Amino acid sequence: TRDTSKHVRTRARNTGGCVLSVCCEAAMAESDSSGVEEMYRNFGVLADAGDKVSEHPEAFKGIVKAAKGSSGEKKLAAGFITRFFRHFPELADSAMDAMLDLIEDEDPMIRHSAIKSLPDICKGSSDPTLCTRVADVLTQLLPTDDPVDLNHVKTGMAAVLQIDTQHALQGIFGQIMGEDEGVREKALDYLSSSLMSMRHKLFLTNQDNEKCLMEHVRKVLADVTGEEFETLMEVLGRLQYLSTPEGSQAIGEIISEQAELSSEFQPTDTESIDRFATCFRQALKFCKRGSSPAPFLRYLSSQILPQLSAVPEEPSRQELLRLLAEGCLYETEEACAQDCILPIFNFLVEHMPLPPAEEGEPPKLQFSAVECALFSFHRLVKEMPEFLAADDNAERFKDFRQRLQYFARGSQSYHAQLQAALKGKNTLELKDEQNKLRTVALKTTANISALIRDFFHNPPSYKATVQLSWGAKKPDSVPGPRKRATSSSDGATPPKRKPSPIRFEGGASQEPKSSRKQDRSLYEFPKGRFSKDISNGDFEQSQDGRGYRGRGRGSRRGRFGKRRGGSWREYS
Repeated sequence: TRDTSKHVRTRARNTGGCVLSVCCEAAMAESDSSGVEEMYRNFGVLADAGDKVSEHPEAFKGIVKAAKGSSGEKKLAAGFITRFFRHFPELADSAMDAMLDLIEDEDPMIRHSAIKSLPDICKGSSDPTLCTRVADVLTQLLPTDDPVDLNHVKTGMAAVLQIDTQHALQGIFGQIMGEDEGVREKALDYLSSSLMSMRHKLFLTNQDNEKCLMEHVRKVLADVTGEEFETLMEVLGRLQYLSTPEGSQAIGEIISEQAELSSEFQPTDTESIDRFATCFRQALKFCKRGSSPAPFLRYLSSQILPQLSAVPEEPSRQELLRLLAEGCLYETEEACAQDCILPIFNFLVEHMPLPPAEEGEPPKLQFSAVECALFSFHRLVKEMPEFLAADDNAERFKDFRQRLQYFARGSQSYHAQLQAALKGKNTLELKDEQNKLRTVALKTTANISALIRDFFHNPPSYKATVQLSWGAKKPDSVPGPRKRATSSSDGATPPKRKPSPIRFEGGASQEPKSSRKQDRSLYEFPKGRFSKDISNGDFEQSQDGRGYRGRGRGSRRGRFGKRRGGSWREYS
């Protein structure tokens, strides 16, 4: 009109632009307005149709087509499409493609609207695969750098999971098993944080959902890094299903599969050693719920112990021995004891020498290795006392007691030297690294003496209770009240009885004390590790109480599986 032309000329003059460009803007605005009006007409047709919405596919097609229109049309398209989506299953593919276009739009307002509206597609739909498709799309959006986008993605994911948990999990894990490492990492983070924050709604009241999650995790574990493995174990560890016997058995089988217990042990394969150690460490966490470490104990005692000396790294050897002792905290069944006790006994015999026949340099005593093996043997022989006490095993027991007595003398002598070195140290001085090592060594020698003492009762008692020197202990299943110290009738606490020295009950022990002391001198320790005056020779201990190699998240890289490549050693 004449007024419009005048307005165009005035705007062009004020902005310094040409009349043609302003005319184009005016035409676009008029086109945008007409497109929006067309969308509202289509929306009105569908909204007024009531139960006969499906009889108007052309109106819905018009709304879908508008997703590629002007900015105003796009802002309306997402909400309109998701509202009527379920009524037109034959147009589902084109409608989903339109939503994906909106989600990828450069305009953040259009993008936010589309992401926010996407989960509404699943509401009221009879097609459960829609939840899988939507969850798949939302999972791909997790690596976004836009915090508003990410907030809408997580909100939408929560909505889809509550509509159909199992099909939504299928979409999430489909992306985890894909090739995009960025999406995989963010999806695993989502599982361990956001998904677990909803576990009370999604899993704890529905055991089928928990089983579904476990099955998806089992598939992913075919190809994971060490860090991913621990993340997934943390996710499974928060499920109520694992408290049941069936769930405990299932998680045990999953971890055993990862450890490859059916393969032959290769002592020089550091990656397989680290894999076994990590899997065993994870399995021990589930032993608190009733899972059995028997498969790991059998493999460790029969396959690893006989070849332990061939393992190239001392920290790896020590970690394996500690796992053996910690596994025996939970497993004391006779069936497992029968399979494990002889290899552990042979290991002890190898590391506990007989008294030397002639004067000379005494053999080195490996206290940390013996503590682990002796504790394990003590736990298992309690279930099989005939292994030592039977008449047929009298010679075996006699030889073993000789080795125990000689080792106990060295342990007691070293214990006294450590006590003297730590005597008078204040709290600050005890935090020194050397003094920390001495403190651990003190616990080690005390444990060895307490365990050995049980073998010199007639018959052996196996009643000693010790806490392993690195702090590992079996938690109480039901915390009980703290026991008060018993007191005498006058209210005084009776003094502790000083333990008597360990004596071998045989021919040598019948000699006078003076002659025995003259014939054999106390064990002398080489100089070195702990201080200028005290050392234990081959005694090795970690400073963190768990082992030489960190086992927490982020301490490994590389994959269990072979498809993706990478080495466990990169993760250490």
